[in-house]
Amino acid sequence: MEIKLKDVHFTYPDGSQVLDGVSLTIEAGEQVALVGRNGSGKTTLAKHLNGLLRPERGEVWIGDWLSSACTTARLAHRVAFVFQNPDEQLFRQRVWDEVAFGPQNLGFDRARVNTVVTEALSWVDLESEASNNPRDLGYSGRKRVALAAALAMDTPVLVLDEPTGGMDALELNMLAQVLRTLRQRNKIILVISHDLDFVAENLGRVISMDHGRVGIDAPTLEFFQITSRQAPSSLQNPQIVRLSQRLGQPKTALTVEQFLENCLDQKGIYSS
Repeated sequence: MEIKLKDVHFTYPDGSQVLDGVSLTIEAGEQVALVGRNGSGKTTLAKHLNGLLRPERGEVWIGDWLSSACTTARLAHRVAFVFQNPDEQLFRQRVWDEVAFGPQNLGFDRARVNTVVTEALSWVDLESEASNNPRDLGYSGRKRVALAAALAMDTPVLVLDEPTGGMDALELNMLAQVLRTLRQRNKIILVISHDLDFVAENLGRVISMDHGRVGIDAPTLEFFQITSRQAPSSLQNPQIVRLSQRLGQPKTALTVEQFLENCLDQKGIYSS
């Protein structure tokens, strides 16, 4: 399955044109970051994938489903969405019930609901909180509940809006592991993010939005090589990328591990 946007335009009722001819394709198994300054159209674009918004012109395809011909309820079988603010989507009194709500409404039988809820809670390290009220958890804990609720729906597409906000290092590692598992399952992941350090380390493709249009669309390494040659903007390359480039490493590093490998390679060159 793939996602395909064809010349999508969208204007809000106040006259603000937020999408201006967006065309792109995301293939099965791709994990893509959507970046850009506030107001560039990132979240508006993402909400077209699950039918929360409809294009005024153009087409959005989720596999062989044309979004404008589908209800939001039907699109929920293919696209799960985790909002930036978890409090916008949490409403049940128990964590378990919150995570089970999506798969139950998708028609999963009881055994499958138990399986996907148990797995999702395990992925986000919330098994011990299953009987507690989500409102009793801290902000990042509530974000993990919202993530688990989306994971339990087992959709081929998952959209995450600023998922790293408020997370500590352990939670970021947890999220990275979730993405690796979903990659193995050939899921499409779209991550809206300002956290370019996380993007560089964990996502394979980056699309920048600028005034409602696609700016740069490239594999992650190529994306940061391009942006490093451009004039300064609101998007600053990740620290490890900037350090790697400032030291003149022959290969730009996206992770600490790659940076250390480059250092070892350079040491070998200089000592030979």
